[in-house]
Amino acid sequence: MNTSIKVSTIIIFLVISNCLFSQEKEVVFNRQYIEENDGKTTVEINEIQELIYIILSITDFAKENPNMVNRETSYYSRVQNHFLPFAQMSVVQEFDKSLRESLVNYFLLSANAYGFRFNNNRLIPTTVYNFPGKGIGNYEISVNPIITHQADLEDFVKKTNFRKFYIDNQTYYNSLKSEYELYAAVQEQKDWLETRFDYEIHSYRILTSPLIAGMNATHTFTDENFREMLLFLPTIKKNKEWSDRYKKLMNIRVIFTEIDHNYVGPVSDQYLDRLNLIFNDRAKWVDVNNKTVEHYPNALKVFDEYLTWGLFILYSYDQIQDDQELFQQMIDHVNDKMNVKGFPKSSEFNMTLLGLYKSGKYPKIENLYTPLLDWCETQ
Repeated sequence: MNTSIKVSTIIIFLVISNCLFSQEKEVVFNRQYIEENDGKTTVEINEIQELIYIILSITDFAKENPNMVNRETSYYSRVQNHFLPFAQMSVVQEFDKSLRESLVNYFLLSANAYGFRFNNNRLIPTTVYNFPGKGIGNYEISVNPIITHQADLEDFVKKTNFRKFYIDNQTYYNSLKSEYELYAAVQEQKDWLETRFDYEIHSYRILTSPLIAGMNATHTFTDENFREMLLFLPTIKKNKEWSDRYKKLMNIRVIFTEIDHNYVGPVSDQYLDRLNLIFNDRAKWVDVNNKTVEHYPNALKVFDEYLTWGLFILYSYDQIQDDQELFQQMIDHVNDKMNVKGFPKSSEFNMTLLGLYKSGKYPKIENLYTPLLDWCETQ
């Protein structure tokens, strides 16, 4: 059976990442944790998660699906040279089986790894994120896979000398984290969103890896009235032909269209009945022949995908009004991406959304919902 992943399939997990985690006390934020993280944005290349990404990268499944792993760095070559001789170890074979069962396991393995840390070569719980990844959509697990594979993971760590490899690459990891400070503008995005939504997220944690390609995810966890967003994102994208300003906007787009799901979701839920009436006529809003849209199975997901990408145009409008050529490039980029994904009305939707926003009549994004849905209804 052909198991290759198309690029569109990888990107589509952006829309379902809000379902990535359930919220039954899988996190514990105590007073000390809240005090240490309130108001902060943290960028990490987490050691246990990097272990997971490395193992995933040397599976046969990864070889058959080159879009799953970022292969365009010298770091990837170092990983392969160091770890590929151990590809027959039990944990690698088990991860390969998990990926073949469902690509969702890519997310569940990396998400649940965030609940552990090293004590020498042993994995021990952090007691903060206990079981954060339990499923996507109809695919669910009842046992934390890191616990299931703990002994084999520890065996892999010892035999491959993984921890020394991780330490030896710290300078590289630090350079990638520094690039986030230069090009991600996360605080700027947070300020823009929280001015336009009556919703505050107290802590952002960006969990990145040079091995992440296009498989991104996000969710906000709440405990003790403290909200923390986890963002599973690739490292900063580069292109020698891009100007610094264009590179910054393109990287912000990747991040922004993940972050804003966490703000749009609670508002859209309030309009569910009306969304069902308008967007259940799928043929008007998605290209039913595009397999990508199978991952947007209901009205809420279709509308939220339109809006979360559309909001990036509004953000760009506020940030780069002085450069109309660059602003138009951002509009064209969003519309092109959405058309490829199977959302044919993106250009009209975004033009309507931008017109409403520029009118100045709607101080909050939630105020835009009624006139925007009025327009949608006429379609």
